[in-house]
Amino acid sequence: MSPLLNIDKTYKEWLTGISEKFRRSQIKAATSVNSEMLKFYWDLGREITEKKSHYHWGDKFFENLSHDLKILLPQVKSFSPTNLRYMQRFYLLYPKADKILPQAEEEITEQESQIDPQVGEEILIIPWGHHKVIMDKYQDNINKAIFFVRKTIANNWSRGMLENFVDTDLYERQGRAITNFHSA
Repeated sequence: MSPLLNIDKTYKEWLTGISEKFRRSQIKAATSVNSEMLKFYWDLGREITEKKSHYHWGDKFFENLSHDLKILLPQVKSFSPTNLRYMQRFYLLYPKADKILPQAEEEITEQESQIDPQVGEEILIIPWGHHKVIMDKYQDNINKAIFFVRKTIANNWSRGMLENFVDTDLYERQGRAITNFHSA
């Protein structure tokens, strides 16, 4: 420990400020990387969906794609057949996301979008593992998926906490609590 740290209060405060700014920068960088990866996963899911419907590449499509991507990108762990399927499911859950994600190329009217523009930003905040938990349970229900995305953000849930609330059907319990009262 430097002698300045023990003696000079201004120096100590400045040092603490540097440390806090650095930590905030690390969090911003991690969030930015997560956001970009989610955009990539969504886009690859879209491409997979489009290619699979146009070309008939057989039953082993995901296995073959995974194998070939691993040859081209051997250091990348994201291209397992299972994860590639998740990417397609991610796209299918949020098919209009390209219209609402930040930096989308074209604007659409509110009527054209099934999802509130805020959701486009929200789905980019939570980690990929959280999305997989949500997709496992609510693949075909965008309203429930968005509910859990928002709850995760609002409450800063870990993946384990999210799994617990998904398993205990928080969406249904809160929905009933709101509508269970009789009007006078």
